[in-house]
Formats: sequence, structure tokens, C-alpha cells
Amino acid sequence: MSSYRPPAGSQRRPREETPRDTAARRIGAIAWPSFFAAGVATMVFFAIVDPIELARMTWPGFEISRQAGYTLGFFMFWLCTASACLFTAILISPPPLDDRTPRP
Repeated sequence: MSSYRPPAGSQRRPREETPRDTAARRIGAIAWPSFFAAGVATMVFFAIVDPIELARMTWPGFEISRQAGYTLGFFMFWLCTASACLFTAILISPPPLDDRTPRP
């Protein structure tokens, strides 16, 4: 067991969280997991499906490069996974405090 004690006043005090911090945390909690999931979904999907063949079936009169197909696919997957993450964030957010509710 150690007998070390830090000098008085050297310990950090918790910082007050501002609404900007809360918004940044929420955006990060939605954007990062959805980005990661979209990357994985893109790799799995395009390991099976060729974007040029997919474009030929879905948009017959429109030519698209393979790289543009990968890019469009990634952003579509990102939009889908971001909407799922946003919905989850909405569901787990605490309800607003009512002014009539007594505070502890």
C-alpha cells in the first residue's frame, strides 16, 4: 500500500459540461460508429457485388466508374447506419426535466 498523497490543489476538478460539449459528444456518438459500420458494410457488400454490374442493372442509361460506385455505396451505407445510430441516440436520451418536478 502506498502512502503517496498528491500536493493540495493539484487534483483536477471536474469541468462543467456546456451544451456545446454535449452536442459534440452526441454527434461523435452518432457519426463515428455509423462511419465504422458503413465501412464494414461496404467491404462486405462489394466483395460480392460489382458496382459496374449493379449500376448497369439499376441505371441502364447511366455509366458510372467502379470508384464512383464504391463511393456512392459507402455514403448510402453511412446514411443508413447514421439514421440507425441517431434513432438509438433519441431513444436513450433522458427526458427533459419538468419544472414542477422536485430536484434532489
